[in-house]
Amino acid sequence: MKFTIKTMALLLALVGLPFAKSTDLYFFELSNGVSPCLAKQFMRCASDTAATSLKSFFNSYIHKVRIRIIDAPESDAGEFGIYLERPFLIIDGIHLSTDEQRTLDQFEQDTREFGIPAMLKSLGYTPVLVQFSQTVRRSLTSNAESLVNLMHYLNSNSQLPFPNRAEDGFIALGISQGGIIGRYAAYRYDITRSKTEAPIRLYASLDSPHQGAVMPRGLISTIDFWATEGGVASAEAFNDLIKGPGARDLLLYQTDTERHDSSTAESRFLFGEYRKAANYKGFPAVLVAQGQLKGKDPSHANTYYDLNRFASLAGKVLGRASSHFGYSLTPLTTFAYNRKYRTASEDESKTAYGISRLDFVQGSTYPFPQTMYESLREGMMEAIPGTMYYRVGFDSFGIDVELNTEWETDKLNQAVSTFIPTASALDLKCNGELSMRSDCAHTITDKDIKFENPEGRSTAKAAYGIDPTHPRYGEAISGRHIESPVKDGTIDPQVLAGMQTDIWRVLCEVAKQDYDYDAKTFRNPMLNGFFAPSASCMDQTAMPDIIKNGGVLQTQDLAYARYDYNKGASESENTVEFQLPAGWQKVATFQSATVPPSGSSFEIKIKVDSPKSNWMKAELLLTYVKNGGGQVQLTEQNVTQDGSEHTLRWQLPANTEALEKHRWFRLILNSNGAKVTLSEPRIITNTRALEPAPSAVTSDKIYPNSEYAITPWSNTVQIAESQFNGKNVLDIAFGNRYDGVHISLGEIRSMDKFKSLFVEFVPGTCENTTVYFDTKPVGSANLGNNRLQNDFVSKILPLSEIVNTLVTPNGSLSASRLTLQSLHSNEKCSIKSISLL
Repeated sequence: MKFTIKTMALLLALVGLPFAKSTDLYFFELSNGVSPCLAKQFMRCASDTAATSLKSFFNSYIHKVRIRIIDAPESDAGEFGIYLERPFLIIDGIHLSTDEQRTLDQFEQDTREFGIPAMLKSLGYTPVLVQFSQTVRRSLTSNAESLVNLMHYLNSNSQLPFPNRAEDGFIALGISQGGIIGRYAAYRYDITRSKTEAPIRLYASLDSPHQGAVMPRGLISTIDFWATEGGVASAEAFNDLIKGPGARDLLLYQTDTERHDSSTAESRFLFGEYRKAANYKGFPAVLVAQGQLKGKDPSHANTYYDLNRFASLAGKVLGRASSHFGYSLTPLTTFAYNRKYRTASEDESKTAYGISRLDFVQGSTYPFPQTMYESLREGMMEAIPGTMYYRVGFDSFGIDVELNTEWETDKLNQAVSTFIPTASALDLKCNGELSMRSDCAHTITDKDIKFENPEGRSTAKAAYGIDPTHPRYGEAISGRHIESPVKDGTIDPQVLAGMQTDIWRVLCEVAKQDYDYDAKTFRNPMLNGFFAPSASCMDQTAMPDIIKNGGVLQTQDLAYARYDYNKGASESENTVEFQLPAGWQKVATFQSATVPPSGSSFEIKIKVDSPKSNWMKAELLLTYVKNGGGQVQLTEQNVTQDGSEHTLRWQLPANTEALEKHRWFRLILNSNGAKVTLSEPRIITNTRALEPAPSAVTSDKIYPNSEYAITPWSNTVQIAESQFNGKNVLDIAFGNRYDGVHISLGEIRSMDKFKSLFVEFVPGTCENTTVYFDTKPVGSANLGNNRLQNDFVSKILPLSEIVNTLVTPNGSLSASRLTLQSLHSNEKCSIKSISLL
């Protein structure tokens, strides 16, 4: 069903975000020998030859799918001046209208009601709205194949670059019918793509009918009567619409049979061919339902409405229109009755009997009864108006007599009915069978499902409904399917909170899928500070502010910026270019104007051209002072060197005292050299400290240990291996005061099960060498002045004195590197071993 926007002013006030730049493109598929292409016009690409026939024109020159790419990064490489970066496909649903004129503008406005495009962009994704030209008259499989062809085309074309496709992949979120098309398309694409094409990172659906949707049985019967026996043109058009393959194949009650029974036969798409996609495990699927699971059908009136209007003269009825439909639990109970009477010679009526229990299976709702009631009531008033005359006698010589017109019954008892059953939206199974084939869809409860890991109860990795943690759980009946929060010019906070919860659950699962558990970081750095891989997606307190405030990033500018390899640049420049030499290089220094809030993040964009090798690492050091005293080294990150702009983001310490001291930031790049462009350094203030507890160190031996790299800070530090009294030692020669080396542990590691650091070194060396983990705490330990044992000097250092717990996760004894730093120039330190005790 289409959404409705009533006021964009309130929406923009809600999300506080201006309209982003967007690019609309129309996809034309390979047909009749004409190559596929993207075009900015409704008509086919100008480079193609003219169609040779009318059939060829409609097959080749009319688009079947269109996209709107919102705020994509810019590029000179393609035809449209943009490129794809982490494309997040949002697939539109069915538009039940005889004109099928839903537009990309309407779709974007709908998504903006909840701030979805802004959220995705702030989280590093490129929103791509996907819309089909026909959602009713064209079959689900046909639209899915068009989407498959589009995804293949996006991988290999010169018009719209997708440079990092193998890493970025696609994320697909389908809304309503879009979830069915999206799931089948994602499956078809994934089994046909080459190894070099973008993978499906995650598929999600929002209230999509994976086991069918419900349009009330009586409604279908009523539409059919007024279209056929009633001869009402608008009913005929709508009857043709719901019999179209895009609608028919979704509905459980059959629109193309006389009795309109429900069917889950395998010959039907959702219960046959579609099951291949539903059972496919090539990518994770996350299904979100907007219906409740309370173990019983919601309360409702048995007669949804009753309309009976007539015209009479002298007590004799000359015309009548009647309609009512409702609920039935037995085969012989009437669920719909309709009649059109105009004198005894023209009397058409239809009584429909049978079970219509699905009308109120637990699930999200839609005002089907109210819509039918209002439409028929308006039609009856037009046919039998308040003032009506009947000619007595001949047409030319008769007289007009005013008729009595009135309602015998005119009552709406039930405004809404079920549209998307919760069991269908979650693709649930009961005893191994599809839930819509049994009573289970009516009786299953939220206690019967582990939403985050439903295992055999759903075909999905995760399946979320309106559970007790959801803001809309307390409602007597489930809310409207894809309900707008804007009502009569105001925001409904409960509807908004419910949709934000649904979005949170999808994005929480996206973040879990994105997290690299080996590297202990997100592949997409812009998820840092907003999501934690260990968080429950049902925990409302874990929902990040960026979802609650519609995607708005709260930022703080930097007061000071200087660049080591572009001396003339400062904080006044938003973009700075320089040639980076090889090695571990300090490239920029920044200072925050004020103390950043606890849990905030440092962010900067980087573009690398003409790299001298295929690797580059970035580090961020926090320091007490400008020249680097008391530094804290944050997690090392890989830098993509593809000539495109990428974002680096580091989570700052959560401890307020640490942030008060460490207000200087040093950016380090380690590579074989390249041309580098840095831009938009800033502090993100609405992230949170979500760094997970680090895993334990893999060994108690820090040196010698071949797994741990030793890195000198500059070319004035020399390291070499030698021997002393027959034992291997590491000679470190510090040329200048405050020179240093660090031994990398690879990532932040916990040392909580240890108490001390044990260091052995050659006598007469290391007398002015200090040692500490990551950042130099007050009172860091000097290796000098210790006792001789077995030809070597040994020293035991309490970890609590050399680990700065002000800046570690949860105040733990954890670190990513061990530093040895000289306090004098021309210092020599020869190490035999370093270990944890």
